[in-house]
Amino acid sequence: MAEQVQKDFSVNNVVEMHNAGDWSKKGVNAEASGNYSFAIAALSKSIELNPHEALTYYNRGIVYDCLGQYQLAIKDFDKAISMELHNVDAYYNRGRTYANLGQHQLAIKDFNKVIRLDPDYAEAYNNRGVVYDSLGQYKLAIENYNEAIRLKPDIAQVYNNRGGVYFKQGNNNLGCLDAQTACALGDCELLEWARGRGFLI
Repeated sequence: MAEQVQKDFSVNNVVEMHNAGDWSKKGVNAEASGNYSFAIAALSKSIELNPHEALTYYNRGIVYDCLGQYQLAIKDFDKAISMELHNVDAYYNRGRTYANLGQHQLAIKDFNKVIRLDPDYAEAYNNRGVVYDSLGQYKLAIENYNEAIRLKPDIAQVYNNRGGVYFKQGNNNLGCLDAQTACALGDCELLEWARGRGFLI
């Protein structure tokens, strides 16, 4: 992979080699295609040429998160936030990364910040619900899933998440209803799980 990165770098012309914006675009395109090693290299080159662009740190943080390099991701999200204090996406993705690390209170703090800045950010409610679910705070989890569904009623994963909490609480009827809704929206994972355990759907 290192040889491929070096090869990719060598084919760029002189203008591109000195253009932070071009390197940033190459990095974003590489991330979208799953070429994470080149994405990191290109975004790092962009930052070397222009260390004052918050979006580049944010994008590199996304790639580090995809690679499971969570501490490096948080460092980049921190930098992006320090440069743009109202960057809701950076707070949101840092919250997700904290959640991946099991740092639940820091994750909740970031999701709270996102919701204060953008009360219609449905994904923040969903992910805050996931954290509350992990903590066994099912009432708060359901409240957050309800709000996410109110804002965006067509996200299958939220119904799966809420349905999972209902099953944990022994409320199988509501769990099955959410599983059916999620399946109708294209994600039948919870429905198959419920069927496998003999629930009548």
